[in-house]
Amino acid sequence: MKGENVNKKISEDGNRILFETDNEDEYLLQFTDDVVDAAGHVKGNVKNKGAVCCRVATHLYKVLASYHLPVRLKSQKSENELVVKKAALFPFYVNLSYEKSDDGTEAPKIEFDLIEEGKTETVEMKALSSSGAATEAQVVEVRRFVLKMNVILKDFFRRRNLQLLGFRTQFGVLPSGKVALCSELTMDSCDIKDVNSRRKFTTTYVLSHLDSAAELYDEALNAILY
Repeated sequence: MKGENVNKKISEDGNRILFETDNEDEYLLQFTDDVVDAAGHVKGNVKNKGAVCCRVATHLYKVLASYHLPVRLKSQKSENELVVKKAALFPFYVNLSYEKSDDGTEAPKIEFDLIEEGKTETVEMKALSSSGAATEAQVVEVRRFVLKMNVILKDFFRRRNLQLLGFRTQFGVLPSGKVALCSELTMDSCDIKDVNSRRKFTTTYVLSHLDSAAELYDEALNAILY
């Protein structure tokens, strides 16, 4: 690791590795170059993917924070490492996608995947509080944050000729007691499409084009940051 005294590994999901540090209020998050499928299996390795995802995650964290949405980011430590605030993660993921109504208008659709005994199950919103995953007030706040993220990110990508197709994220509680966004938005968790070329930047697309994946990540980086 660069410039950080790192202790034991806390967790790993293929795309990211979380480490303890000598600072009890911080974690070190390292992005890997691995490409992981929906089942969590590593299917390949893409040069500089970790560095690209780190830059995108940092940028989007800062965009959301500028709209007063609490995030766990503290700083970017190196090309593929972030220093993040220690947080207690809620044991559920939040998925946002879009569905069309009969009149053709598109509305956000939010689904919750509860994590129990290493498995995930899609549940109703009320089941999160009844299961003890979070309080009712925390679940309501998470939903409000996700809808706010949707508005911010849709506009952010639209101004770059990109269309937001959906995202998957996770929230948690900071030591201050504040609910905050605690997972990184990258091409691994956020699906987008180029409005002009119609090319999709999704994990599914990358897995089917591994031989040109490095160029895809660079293209997405340039579209998002510049």
